[in-house]
Amino acid sequence: MDFALQQRIQHFIRKLTPIQSLVIIYFVAVIIGIILLGLPWSTKGNYDWDFTDLVFMAVSCVSVTGLTTVSVSDTFTTFGYFMIMILVQVSGIGLMSLHIAMWVILGKRIGFRERQLVVRDQNQTTMQGVVKYIREVILIIVSIELIGALILGLYYTKYFPTFGEAMLQGLFGSVSATTNAGFDITGESLLPFRGDLFVVFMQILLLTLGAIGFPVLVEVRRYISYRATRQATRQPYHFSLFTKLTASTFFILVLFGMVALLLFEWNQSFKGLPIDEKLVDALFQSVTTRNGGLTTIDITSFSQASIFVLSLLMFIGASPSSV
Repeated sequence: MDFALQQRIQHFIRKLTPIQSLVIIYFVAVIIGIILLGLPWSTKGNYDWDFTDLVFMAVSCVSVTGLTTVSVSDTFTTFGYFMIMILVQVSGIGLMSLHIAMWVILGKRIGFRERQLVVRDQNQTTMQGVVKYIREVILIIVSIELIGALILGLYYTKYFPTFGEAMLQGLFGSVSATTNAGFDITGESLLPFRGDLFVVFMQILLLTLGAIGFPVLVEVRRYISYRATRQATRQPYHFSLFTKLTASTFFILVLFGMVALLLFEWNQSFKGLPIDEKLVDALFQSVTTRNGGLTTIDITSFSQASIFVLSLLMFIGASPSSV
């Protein structure tokens, strides 16, 4: 590269504000997503899709939206599934968070500018302890996903013909739920598992852990560590105001959505179902609507009142600083 051009590029990058840098990084991630999903190994050989669908899918993955213009199960190969998981994983944890993690692994110094970007990306109020915070976030999220994948994968052996397919479904389902991406490779979201309380409750747990917010998860982990070593200190553990407000608001909204759906759908789309299935369907739909994108029921059968409630919950969304 020409030295003068290199100097101009470096000068341009230095002049960018943290917000401008994040926007550029986002678009770079979309371009990388287009390349990864556009690889010939990502899609099935007999499937032909146009560039618009490819771009839409890449943006949906990077923004962990879960909307698609094509059927994921019919379009992508196993390699393509892993490309989708990589994209939603990177975006769910945060582009700058993984950037900092790579710098730590390579032994590079984390500068003031990088710390500024993480503070902006993760809605933090201080740069103190940023690197430690990022390490904790990645460790927590990856641990949740791996444990979820193992549990679901072993359980799915009763649904799928081979062990490999069951584990793939478990891994993809765990990553999709924890990152709140909303993608599925069953072709029918979670409808095939409707009535299976174990699968539904596992998905509720993963969706909640992903949506409740990284600061809450980090504080809960630190509280568990504190409880394990409480004999060594007399100082009481105090949750931050952010965690208290976030957790209480989160579960109040879940309860509100569940109760509203039960009232509106008890004798409508839930009619004829056992009481336990009504309760679970209402709970799951309340949790997933906020940002999950998965479903155990065809919501086109819902009443207009229920659709309004779902729209309200979608408008509110998940917690701050979550996936």
